[in-house]
Formats: sequence, C-alpha cells, structure tokens
Amino acid sequence: MKNVTSGLVMKNGTPYEIHLCVEPETGHTPEFLKGQIVNAMRSMSAQSRWLRFASPARKLSDKQLDYLTNLDGKNRMAWCALIREKNQERGIGLSRYVKLAEKNNIAEFAVTVVDEFQNQGVGYALLKKLIGSAGDNGIAILRGYIHPGNKRMLSLCRRLSASIRVKGTACIEADIPVSGT
Repeated sequence: MKNVTSGLVMKNGTPYEIHLCVEPETGHTPEFLKGQIVNAMRSMSAQSRWLRFASPARKLSDKQLDYLTNLDGKNRMAWCALIREKNQERGIGLSRYVKLAEKNNIAEFAVTVVDEFQNQGVGYALLKKLIGSAGDNGIAILRGYIHPGNKRMLSLCRRLSASIRVKGTACIEADIPVSGT
C-alpha cells in the first residue's frame, strides 16, 4: 500500500494528505508523532476527548503516548492526516489498529479527528486507508469500541457495513469487515 496519499480535499475545500504516522525517512519518527498527538489533543474539545478516550483529560500520559506510537506496520499500524501551514505539517487526524493477541485475524481500531476538521470526510478517508492496510496484513475484522454518544463514528461504521453490538451502557462494539469495504 502506498505510504502517502496527497491531493485529498475536504468537503470545505481544504487540501490535506494522509501519511504513515511513523516513517523515519520522512522525519515521521515516534517522537514527531508524539508531538503531533500532544498538539492535536490541545485542539480537541472536552466533548471530543470524552467521546474518543472516555475521559476529558487534556493530555495523555507518557505511557499512553508510547502505546500509540509503538508501531510495526503490520500488527500495530497507524495513518495520519495532515495539512501544511507555512511549510509546517499539522496533524489533524489519526487512524490506528492493534492486532488482538487472542484473535488471529481481528484488530482493534480507533479514529480521531480534531474538532476543526470533523465532518469533512477526513475520518472516512483515514478509516478506508486503515482498512486497506488491515487487508494487506491478513486482518479480517477491525473492531472498535465506541462511546454510545459518538453518533458520527457509529454512522461511519454503519456506512462501512459494520455489525454493531451494544456492550452495556458504556460501550458499543462495531466490527467492520475488511474485505468487501
């Protein structure tokens, strides 16, 4: 799968790109990614942080940042959406999966887009890129655990033919089939 998708345009006309989140030859190192995640968290509202992380915390711990940036391109994969402002890259979204140890062909996924760029097609593009990588790496199902109030993410999952199951009051489980999406 191609490591960069450029020439993408949001619904509002803003151009953006999607890159592998960690690709050292481009300067996209785990440290660079950590900095982008820290900046993105500052750009997210308390509501967005709650819907994504089930916490209104304004920052992630060093352990959480390490977990999110420990990528191998096969069992732990992530794609980043970015815009260019004054010759600087600004991260605006991320999709990632982590293969579940107890399930041979299932990976847990998550998508985050900063508030300013939500509802512009970025999350859909990131998730489609992630689905392609999952298929390339032998994963059959991407499983997401979604806050019941996250209507946009639930709608996106339905658009991608996910099977949806309510798991108590705190979480909804969505399984997106990798083949055929």
